[in-house]
Amino acid sequence: MTAPTSAQNVSQLAAFSPRTSGSVMWAPTNTALPTTSYATLTGGTGGFVDLGYLDENGLKQKEDRSNSDVFAWGGDLVGTLQDKYSRTLTFKLMQFNNPNTQSVAFGIENVSTTAATTSAGNEIAVQLNAALLNTRAWVFDGVYGVQLCRVVIPIGRVVQVGELDMTHKAYSTIDCTLKAYPDANRNHGYLYLNDGAVA
Repeated sequence: MTAPTSAQNVSQLAAFSPRTSGSVMWAPTNTALPTTSYATLTGGTGGFVDLGYLDENGLKQKEDRSNSDVFAWGGDLVGTLQDKYSRTLTFKLMQFNNPNTQSVAFGIENVSTTAATTSAGNEIAVQLNAALLNTRAWVFDGVYGVQLCRVVIPIGRVVQVGELDMTHKAYSTIDCTLKAYPDANRNHGYLYLNDGAVA
């Protein structure tokens, strides 16, 4: 009998930070999506827009697989059925005085800007109403040494924005809860990892 080979490998540990090229981006849902951790994103008009800093907690992801146990006569557990599946992502945008982050929180159509003049700076005007927030494609990029991580959400919508604190003790942030929806392949998202160890 051969003993299992140890799989312990510290080079496979990771604690991701944002990339210098951006950490959270969004775009219209018809934008071409990356299929690797390193592919360059489509930018410019109609492409991906960088949303700036996230707070120190980065990106949190939660998967919900609610189940129901099935019992036979006599009380034996004979199976477990999956009732539903969903993915939820949470993050806090830090660049509060930015029209793109305000669009995430309140809707693109509800945000307008006026360029700076000789008498006033750049102005952002936001309408606060009950309109549904925008459904968009999302990309979250991380790096750890030479390792790369990319989370792609083809179809996602911010469904909740947390309490907005305006205080001198902390920066104001936009606390987002993002729900992912299935694409044409019934995938709610994609995860791409690269160890950076080139051949």
